[in-house]
Amino acid sequence: MRKKIFIIISSLFLAVSTYTVSNAASLNIGVTGSLATIDASGSETSSVDTGAEASTRSANVENPNVPIGSVFVEFQSDFYGLTLGAEHVPGSADVSDSFKERTDVEASVSGDNTTNTGSRLFKANAEVENLNKVYLELPVMDNFFVRAGLAEIDVNTLEVKSSNGGSYGNTSLDGEVFGAGLKGTAGNMGWKLFYEQTDFDTLKLTSTGNSADSGTNTITADLDVRELKFAIFYSF
Repeated sequence: MRKKIFIIISSLFLAVSTYTVSNAASLNIGVTGSLATIDASGSETSSVDTGAEASTRSANVENPNVPIGSVFVEFQSDFYGLTLGAEHVPGSADVSDSFKERTDVEASVSGDNTTNTGSRLFKANAEVENLNKVYLELPVMDNFFVRAGLAEIDVNTLEVKSSNGGSYGNTSLDGEVFGAGLKGTAGNMGWKLFYEQTDFDTLKLTSTGNSADSGTNTITADLDVRELKFAIFYSF
């Protein structure tokens, strides 16, 4: 996916490098502010079941009204106003606004031959960062436009494991972008007001570093981001 985004961004800057003042096309550079709702649903499955708890646990999270800012550059062609753009969102955001906790009870501990019970406290959350998008915009009627593109985001698992449990690594997710809205210009300045939804691929991670007795855990999750966005830009 990174390769695809690199190719599209390279194509964008190639188009920009051949742009001249005499063209009816324009180079737009701007900033975007949005209120986002981050939706996540997932489940964790254990390879072992002690009988003290279910081997599969599920959770759903909705984190609304998350403020997000971004910068973008785009090339608006003179071919029906078709626009190719690239957008970057700096910083990070929590998927949930609080840590999720659970306590597991296990019948034995690795390296201990005696029969005993122990409890293990797990804390988990996740954050997303480095959201990058490439997109195409097409004017449909008057000031109305639609857009579609590709996205990539880094997912950092922020779990706090117990002494006998494993941990998950970090990963990146690919996604698809769809949106629609209004666009206007006044001289060299322009604005956009639009809705956008990003649907990411399913996340799947398997824990590492577990003790022999605790087995492994696997999580699968779906992440979607819905945004109401306002952008301003300057055209060259």
